[in-house]
Amino acid sequence: MNSDLKLIKKKYGEETSHLCRELFPIILEQEGLLPKLLLAHFEPNHLLYEDIVKDNAVNSFKNYIYQLMNDKREKKYGDVTKTPKELLGEVGYDLYECHSEEDIQKFRKYYAPNEQLCTFNGGRLNSCYVFFAVKKNVDQIRREGFDHPQRQDEYGTSVISIQFERDETHTLSIKNRYNHSVGNPDATFSNNLDNITPGLTDSFSKYYGLEQSNKNSYNFEIPGYVRANDGKHYPYNIELGNVYYCPNNIIIDNFCVKKYDKDKYLLFDYFLLNLENKEFIFDYDLDGFLDLCTSIEKIEIEKPGLNKIIKIYDQHSGLTELLVNKKNQIISLKNDEEQVISDDFLYSCQEVEEVVLSNAQVIGDSFLQFNEVLNFISIPKAKSIGFNFLEYNKKIRRIVFSKEFEDEICDELTPYYDGTPNIENTLRQLLIRKR
Repeated sequence: MNSDLKLIKKKYGEETSHLCRELFPIILEQEGLLPKLLLAHFEPNHLLYEDIVKDNAVNSFKNYIYQLMNDKREKKYGDVTKTPKELLGEVGYDLYECHSEEDIQKFRKYYAPNEQLCTFNGGRLNSCYVFFAVKKNVDQIRREGFDHPQRQDEYGTSVISIQFERDETHTLSIKNRYNHSVGNPDATFSNNLDNITPGLTDSFSKYYGLEQSNKNSYNFEIPGYVRANDGKHYPYNIELGNVYYCPNNIIIDNFCVKKYDKDKYLLFDYFLLNLENKEFIFDYDLDGFLDLCTSIEKIEIEKPGLNKIIKIYDQHSGLTELLVNKKNQIISLKNDEEQVISDDFLYSCQEVEEVVLSNAQVIGDSFLQFNEVLNFISIPKAKSIGFNFLEYNKKIRRIVFSKEFEDEICDELTPYYDGTPNIENTLRQLLIRKR
């Protein structure tokens, strides 16, 4: 194995090195070139091969690397004669630039309640230039007409938000009308303005001064990866409010990369734990899980195979034991002492399969609300459960309630499930599956 492939194996894994040997024999003849290209555009991680193959992206990956090698793209502003508003008008859009929070809020009406952009939460103009492009026939395109959303379908692209970072990179994000109902909603049209209409990239550069230092010219993307303003693609576990939580102790906030020392911090899902101070950092997201860990006395980490076992001993809630996978996503949680589980407990954790809360008597609202894969839960002492409990879960098969609570639920439930997302209907479905 030549030295370039050895370096690729070290940084990206053996399977990626084998793939590179197969795809790039010509580039490998130029010593040092292929590792340079990879390291400049992909954060090292040993899951790259797996993710490329899973998405059937081998050919696009190959084309992307070869085009990077031959990139001699020149500015073509002199060829641009039409403004972004004119170009978008030709393909059926009206373009609006937002100068104030009030301007942004005017577009909230176009989004379904569960699909609204984080942009509407306020403050986005501090970090981004914000535009909205709205189809001229938008009132004729209804959400209820699209049961199976696709990112580039007529509804998803009928209202798009085009946002440029205010720093020198002017990193671009094109946000979809579906928001979190489709994959990579913040990379609509592959974050390439020319995929909307040719010349739009250069038109924004010429007429608004929004030159992108890291243009996504080749339409390469992998689901579950984000392209940060350093030009690299990073795998991530979840995105919340334009913050991407990645494996390897990396958080990407508005496309700015923040790396945390693994000796001092541990990032799992969207929780950042300071191992030295024994406390969670709350800068990014709040979750009811954090109420289990307000007075941490001791932290133990074990590594059986690819997974990790994290044991957090808290003065008030006792031992919370977590099992996390190779991407540092929680797959199981156990606590035998806490009686009250706060609202929004693990509400956006996507990979949790098992939860045991042996002493919990009160379960707050939005408990694992967006998790779809939980298959076992044990809450034998629960007396009260809040709204949106396991709202999106369709796979659970094993569930432990107290007999008294189960009988009470069954007595009070309506005789059919009408699809309304509330706790009574959710619990009824769980009990039906159990039986």
